[in-house]
Amino acid sequence: MKMLLKILISCFVAVLFVNASDISILSKTKRDIIENQKKQNQNSSGILKYDWINPITASYSRTISTITSPNTKTDNFSISFNQPIFKSGGIYYALQYAKANEVFLKTSVLSEEKDLMTNVYSLVLQIRNIDLQIMKQKYLIKNVNIDIERKKEQYLSGVLDSSYLNNAILQKNSLSIALLNMKSSKIDLLRSLKNITNINYKNIKIPHLKLICLNKYLKNNILIRKAKANKKQQKYLEKMTISNYLPTISLFANYNSNKVNFLTTQKDTYKNYGITISMPLYDVNRKKKIELQRLKYLKSKLDIADKKNQQSELFNSIIEKINIIKRKINLSKEQEKLYFSLLNRTKDLYQAGEKTIYDVQTMQNSLNSTKIDKVIYKNEMKILLLKLYKQIGN
Repeated sequence: MKMLLKILISCFVAVLFVNASDISILSKTKRDIIENQKKQNQNSSGILKYDWINPITASYSRTISTITSPNTKTDNFSISFNQPIFKSGGIYYALQYAKANEVFLKTSVLSEEKDLMTNVYSLVLQIRNIDLQIMKQKYLIKNVNIDIERKKEQYLSGVLDSSYLNNAILQKNSLSIALLNMKSSKIDLLRSLKNITNINYKNIKIPHLKLICLNKYLKNNILIRKAKANKKQQKYLEKMTISNYLPTISLFANYNSNKVNFLTTQKDTYKNYGITISMPLYDVNRKKKIELQRLKYLKSKLDIADKKNQQSELFNSIIEKINIIKRKINLSKEQEKLYFSLLNRTKDLYQAGEKTIYDVQTMQNSLNSTKIDKVIYKNEMKILLLKLYKQIGN
């Protein structure tokens, strides 16, 4: 029963991003790089698809012999063709390898796209959080300024020792330096974002999220799909390697034309065509080559299991962190309610003359600061979810 409950719960703790594959948010340079890579991959796949077809070769030569007088000039022109038509399955496996390679390359490009887009969204959220932290820091500084004014009055009236005022001033200095550090961090983040997109971070919309189950996450995982495509590649490479040591049937044909100039011109043309059957009888590295490819294929199968394990662990760890952030959000909501209640009560007491305007301002700043915490936590949750989004592809 507990296991069933665990499975049911896991089906509602993953992420899927809707309408998040628009690469228009990337800079033109980045988009051009991706498009160039896609074209390279298309050409590479096309080459592999027909790589088993040998070229038709044409050659021409002129030979001048001085052994006779006058000299003998011989022109030779030939066209030749030698094409395997059966390689004990090697041709079929070559075609299947080309298809697997095409899938592998497409998945690789998709992974690059998602990395870039994830970086954009993550940087945008980090910058927005910096903005919120700066805003919160200003509220904290306002409260410290109020505290300094209070302690200054108390110090000048002899109620407080100077150390209390000094500590408040040092606290303000510490908060002000932290504020400057935040602004410096924002400059670094903006520069990093500028390297990927030319769009202002305020105008970039973070994609919509909805929850899916772990099984769907693994099924649509780019790294796992890439590992599966690699497994197919290695499988067909192993079979191609074995077929290299089995019988091959080839068709051959050539056309020759010779023209000899000596006293008179003589021309001779002829054709050769036929079929050949060949097979390597001995190769000192045969066993090692086949074994090496077999080991690569076995490793590719292990890589799939390893990727599934890694992605499952990533999924589970992020979900745990998200649950912690949700608890933080709940705590900030409770704190917000408390400050809201205290603010209203302080306003009433201020109207009655029992509290000062400083008390009202302090409570208002604390309430505003708590509201900001809640938004920061939500953005932190989205940043975590982006780590999963990066691995999901259609």
